[in-house]
Amino acid sequence: MKSFKIMRIQLLKLTIIVSLGALFAIYSLNGSPVEAFSSGPFPSLTGAPGESSCRDCHGGGPTGGTLSINGLPATYSPNQEITLTVRLAQQNRLRFGFQLTAIDDAGKRAGDLIPNDNRAQTQTNNVNGNQRQYINHTGQGNAPTSSGQGSWTFRWRAPAQIVGRVTFYVAGNAANGNFSTTGDTIYTTNLSIQPSPTLTNLTSVSAASFTAQSLASEAIVAAFGRNLAAQLAVAETLPLPTTLAGTTVKVRDSAGVERLAPLFFVAPAQINYQIPEGAAPGEATVTITSGDGQVSTGMLNIADVAPGLFSAASSGQGVAAAVVLRVKADGAQSYEPVARYDAAQNRFVGLPIDLGEEGDQVFLLLYGTGFRHHGDLAGVTVKLGDVETAALFAGGLREYAGLDQLNLRIPRSLAGRGEVDIALNADGHESNRVKIHIR
Repeated sequence: MKSFKIMRIQLLKLTIIVSLGALFAIYSLNGSPVEAFSSGPFPSLTGAPGESSCRDCHGGGPTGGTLSINGLPATYSPNQEITLTVRLAQQNRLRFGFQLTAIDDAGKRAGDLIPNDNRAQTQTNNVNGNQRQYINHTGQGNAPTSSGQGSWTFRWRAPAQIVGRVTFYVAGNAANGNFSTTGDTIYTTNLSIQPSPTLTNLTSVSAASFTAQSLASEAIVAAFGRNLAAQLAVAETLPLPTTLAGTTVKVRDSAGVERLAPLFFVAPAQINYQIPEGAAPGEATVTITSGDGQVSTGMLNIADVAPGLFSAASSGQGVAAAVVLRVKADGAQSYEPVARYDAAQNRFVGLPIDLGEEGDQVFLLLYGTGFRHHGDLAGVTVKLGDVETAALFAGGLREYAGLDQLNLRIPRSLAGRGEVDIALNADGHESNRVKIHIR
């Protein structure tokens, strides 16, 4: 009998606990104690990619209302603060609530959402591994109204660095106030904003060819602008640093992945950097932040292969940056320059390459960037003047960041030809043309 009473007491306690739990669930879902989530919903209910919306719990009510995001301009600048108003209207509705998030095309949080008053609040959550911030109504922002609409005003501070397009996703609940989730109407909408084109004050080109049509992953790049660095600094170690004199370069690729770029050299008007390994092909955003906080941005197109050949004058034109390897019939090897600086002419001039005796083999070793990721070597062709010759090697040099090398044999049929152009084609992409002089 005693054990039976104990069981009844325990069962009674369990019933009370379950009842209180159910009451708490109803209370927390239905608000205090009037409407669902009256003090603010759980995060990640805006209908943005990877999220559900309030329709999972609410629904069944009549439509005919409107949900809008107001005050968003067409473009934004870094750290710009913009005042936004979310407005939800529907006749014969008692309470109104909302939740909004701002994300980039990679699904990551973009900027900061800042409440103006006690009618809105913020929270964060992770969606598919990406942190997102949310702003939504509070209890005060969900108070009963007879106006047939609810509105919430807050601020959005743009990211400190350009992240491409930013999209605002919002869900709104026009609730009937029947103390349950039935009969409510859920609305969703979204609106996007682009970075201001006037912010593009940075030009990135191949450090070899000085062209900017496309640049390859791991290629050496020269960026030009103003106030890019607070002082001049040169990297002295390998691997290359990602900060020099407080200056950083970030490359955000077409997949939305942002990486710090290795730096060779920084100065107020020019920075030489390497496109980070693994950067996805397509349009990318480059953001340079100088040591004194100045921000410069620009766009570039990343390709798998974008060959460029260095010249002796570091201009992408004129005599090639190259050496000759001579292998004599007896196996003896020697290296020879192909250019010298002529002070009288104030420029580099070609040194005649003597193809030597019949048994000599003369190889040209050219330096460039942007072609290490080519396909089969058969897809790499080289022309010396109008004579095509096979590429014996085309690839990266481990001991020099971003530097590629192209090796070829100079055909003896070119003896006496004089100055000839060198044209490299890698996987259908042509490089700039440089020159050598053949005696």
